[in-house]
Amino acid sequence: MVPVTNSQQLNQLMNGTMVYAIVVAIVALVVALIVANLFPWEGGNDRSYVKRRISYIVIGVVAVLGFWLYNDLVVAETIRNVGFQSMFKACNVKCLFINLGIYVVVGVVLMFVFRRSKFGSILGKIKK
Repeated sequence: MVPVTNSQQLNQLMNGTMVYAIVVAIVALVVALIVANLFPWEGGNDRSYVKRRISYIVIGVVAVLGFWLYNDLVVAETIRNVGFQSMFKACNVKCLFINLGIYVVVGVVLMFVFRRSKFGSILGKIKK
């Protein structure tokens, strides 16, 4: 990784980090959708939505915290100036909320749109 030594490189790094936050959230949503479809429907007293809900939460936590930790522990160390590191860490916190916000908001919207699918069942049982 190229060391960041000036403000132009820092701005490019922060803009790229925000784009990667969006990409990570979308990839996590796709993984959550695939994993939700791997759990089969259970007959009778169907409680498979609980397994899907737990997997949705775990995937979200791993994606968001993994992205944040990678940026905090690996990427921030390539910045030489302490002031620039502080600016990047503030950007990293913004990216944490961008990542979490997209994952939760778009995920819940998709669950309502596909309410009768396995992914939509994460919200709970479908009332008949």
